[in-house]
Amino acid sequence: MLGAVTMVPARASGDPVGGAPFTGLRIVELGGAVASAAATKRFSDLGAEVVKVEPPGGAPLRRLRPFPGDRPGPDVGAFHVALDTGKRSLLLDLGTPSGREVLGRLAAGADLLVSDLPAGQARTLRARLAEGESGPSTVWITPHGLEGPFAGRRENDASLFAWSTRAFNQRLPRAPDRGPLRYAPFLAEVQVGATAAAVGAAVVWARSRDGVRRVVDLSAVEALAGNVDSAFFLHAMTGTSDTYPRPSDLGARTYACRDGHVLMLQVDREPARSRVRELLGAAGSGAEGERPVEDSLRSWLTARTKQDAFESLQRAGVIAAPILDASELLSDPQAAARGSYVRMRHPSLGETTIAGPPFRVASGAGGSWEARPAPAPGADTAAILSELGYAPEEQIALARAGVAP
Repeated sequence: MLGAVTMVPARASGDPVGGAPFTGLRIVELGGAVASAAATKRFSDLGAEVVKVEPPGGAPLRRLRPFPGDRPGPDVGAFHVALDTGKRSLLLDLGTPSGREVLGRLAAGADLLVSDLPAGQARTLRARLAEGESGPSTVWITPHGLEGPFAGRRENDASLFAWSTRAFNQRLPRAPDRGPLRYAPFLAEVQVGATAAAVGAAVVWARSRDGVRRVVDLSAVEALAGNVDSAFFLHAMTGTSDTYPRPSDLGARTYACRDGHVLMLQVDREPARSRVRELLGAAGSGAEGERPVEDSLRSWLTARTKQDAFESLQRAGVIAAPILDASELLSDPQAAARGSYVRMRHPSLGETTIAGPPFRVASGAGGSWEARPAPAPGADTAAILSELGYAPEEQIALARAGVAP
């Protein structure tokens, strides 16, 4: 059974969500690609008010596939639905003086601004925001950082893997001609977003203690190479590029079952080898030595489901795991017990399912994590402009000029 979630509309500034640790914070998101959206989701799901500043045509995230029935729409894309939960949407043309003036007012009352705009735009805005005495701490996400010979380069998730050595580390062992393997789409950018969320929370906390506004220059390549991967420090210790643990180093092998595959470790060495022999003999798969263990094991596995095989191997003391695809996650007993995936009612999609929090917070103050629907483009533009002090006639002028449609 999926975890139950009570849906509420995206809240207006100042409305509390009981027990959520980021209640009362205002976060501004700029750029609207995967990294910034993934970073600010951590705040919106934990009670912060996140204002997603989007260009008049909507943020790039809204155009990412997949879409239900392969029919594109600005508020139904999977990445938008999953990563923009609970945010508010403000359409704003930052290429105009009026748009930048609106952003200045918004930022003046914010605690944190997270951006994945291109480096040139980011440097300009960083300098403009630094001119005021008040304003938020900022996290500027770019592929290579805001300074240096590569600062102006643009990358995507695949090229970030290449720059950070992760593509090299995921190549097939003993098959250099096959080249590197590919991870899931945008995995690199989601991981970079997690790093941005961590440092963003840190600078907000630090400012609450010392009052100092901080500016963070976050390189995506550095985040991947030095933060979520271990290849570099292994290389630093050994001086070689081939020290990253390969599946073969762990004796890892993949075997076919009746309905999929299982991963087994160290089946070619003791004590797992003897335990597999004993299991096969007990299962009546033939006397020891009648066939090689490998052939007997493959025959035994193909007659069983991966769940049955996993349970039998675990009881025999052999390290194994079923290889799950996404469709199997919802029925996984541990995921069901923890409510790892939650149902959410979306205004356009109806009931859909998203990943829940990967943690549980014990608190006497109430719940800490809440799934709220992602906003339609510009759904909160008028409300936010009013909160910033723009009169109705000024809002009409901004809309007619295409600044805040």
